[in-house]
Amino acid sequence: MFTIGSLLHGIPVTALPRGRSGALLLLRNSCSAAFSSNASGQELVKTEVNEKTNVASLILNRPPVNSLSLEMFRAISSAIQTIERDYPKVQGLVLSSSKPGTLSAGLDLIELHKPDPQRLPEFWNAFQQVYLDLYGSRLACVAAIEGHAPAAGCMLTMCCDYRIMAASPENGSKGPKIGLNETKLGISAPFWLGHLMVQTIGNRQAEKSLALGTLYSAEEALIIGLVDEVVPGEEVLARAHAEATKWAAIPPLARVTSKMMTRKKLLDDLEAKRQEDTDYTCEYLQSKTVQMPLSMYFESLQKKRG
Repeated sequence: MFTIGSLLHGIPVTALPRGRSGALLLLRNSCSAAFSSNASGQELVKTEVNEKTNVASLILNRPPVNSLSLEMFRAISSAIQTIERDYPKVQGLVLSSSKPGTLSAGLDLIELHKPDPQRLPEFWNAFQQVYLDLYGSRLACVAAIEGHAPAAGCMLTMCCDYRIMAASPENGSKGPKIGLNETKLGISAPFWLGHLMVQTIGNRQAEKSLALGTLYSAEEALIIGLVDEVVPGEEVLARAHAEATKWAAIPPLARVTSKMMTRKKLLDDLEAKRQEDTDYTCEYLQSKTVQMPLSMYFESLQKKRG
């Protein structure tokens, strides 16, 4: 195995185009990341290629919880595009985190609170682009979910072809959670993310999940089809690489053609409505309905910081 390089903070992209307490905990973690992890030159995404298995690794690396900023989205898209372009023999990809406790806590709230009107459309476009790049990738993508994956973190996993999640601890302590919990934060998921949820777990389960903002344990996620496999936490990464190797061995033309049979419509829908989605979302995110609760949260966070 050899390293093909790390993608640094700010690198440009050649774009083709729980209960409430649990939600607040993930919010707090996301904000902490935004306050502490914007240093210039930080390795936001690490990539590796295994020449024997033809499987690449994409490792999220924005401690403490890989909150998704504009730069983070651009780094993820650039990593996928680089692997697909420069390594034609590579057929598999494992998505993981350098901090096993959290795959990603979702969108960086700093991007949403009192946003820069010029930066916000760029941020949303980068979010859309990661969805298009990962969901539409020619690579067989396996998500190694060793920790929490709420909101946009859950989106990353649903874009993959196969999802393996760490089991809840046998001692009864709380294990990792996954799901789209946006409604508990006063925000609705964009249409394309809602459609992805429907595609993944079915209409009725998605309807309930999206409305209630449910975060699932690994075992609950397995039952509804949000993940494909649950294993002890220490086995997740090895199992993910084994699974990616199996998928990578399938003749690529047949595999990718089959993949696009079920995914092309959703990808085309976003491509056709991309500007409309950006315009609507940017207006919505800057509304008082969204900004007031975010401001209250940030004020409470500052008071706790003393």
